[in-house]
Amino acid sequence: MKIAKSGNLARGGARRAARAAAIVAVALCCSTVSAFEWPFGAFKPTSLFGQRADGVIGRGITLEGQEVVRASGHGTTLVTIAKNGNMTGFPSTLGNFAVLSHEDGLLSAYGNLEALDRVDGRTQIDSGTILGIAGSSAWGKPKDVFFQVIDTKRKTVLNPLLVLPGFKDTRGPVISNVLAISGNNQPFALGSVKFVKQGKYRVYADVTDSIDGVAGEFAPFRISVLVNGKEYASIPFEMLQEDSGKLYLSSKDSREYTWAALYGDPTRMFLADVPLTRGRADISIIACDIAGNERSVLFGVQVE
Repeated sequence: MKIAKSGNLARGGARRAARAAAIVAVALCCSTVSAFEWPFGAFKPTSLFGQRADGVIGRGITLEGQEVVRASGHGTTLVTIAKNGNMTGFPSTLGNFAVLSHEDGLLSAYGNLEALDRVDGRTQIDSGTILGIAGSSAWGKPKDVFFQVIDTKRKTVLNPLLVLPGFKDTRGPVISNVLAISGNNQPFALGSVKFVKQGKYRVYADVTDSIDGVAGEFAPFRISVLVNGKEYASIPFEMLQEDSGKLYLSSKDSREYTWAALYGDPTRMFLADVPLTRGRADISIIACDIAGNERSVLFGVQVE
């Protein structure tokens, strides 16, 4: 196995092609536009969008140790629901929460407020207006706050980091425990095996991100899988959409990964189905975070 950062995917035409795909992946990582302001003080996330946590997939971001919670943008109060109120259509774990309606069909939701008295009865809300104090009304820890963004036009839940200002981070994702499973369910640990038989393989890996000054492991922003420079998968942690009872992790132009498929393995993510034909196969996995930090791993195997 060879590990590369920012594209030292080594020599050869296939590897140069893999590098070109990596550049495209990083460009996609950096193509976010700030529409909102941060509604919190310190950026101390415990869970990010698309992350597996307590058996469910994160539909927003959760931050710990917060105090004042502010409106992330100009808007109107759509609904406020107390922890003992009618929670139809919303997770009861949010406790006291408020939902604001913004331009372009966006909604922002703020959970685990101590009280709703600052919002109740108000129609127009300016960006930066104090909505409340982080409390203990939800099922999480005291002072944890949940923030979610919904796109009503696309009927999707958005990754809030797509519409929030960027933050400084120099630590790239980590890719480990990469496994290829053959059609007859035989596992091969990539990086240890040198020869495999031709056929179709399912690729799994443990892919996590870390953030400067923040403890814990988080979901990345995008993962790509290539074989000899050809891309077989691009997993975007951008939107969640429900269809026919299934929850999909999707981008603006694709809908490929259900929550059940992505996190079906208890310790790894499912990344791609890849065909391996006779000859040399260079399998590349590229992960990047919202700040544009990239990590690549390259596994070379001989296919018989």
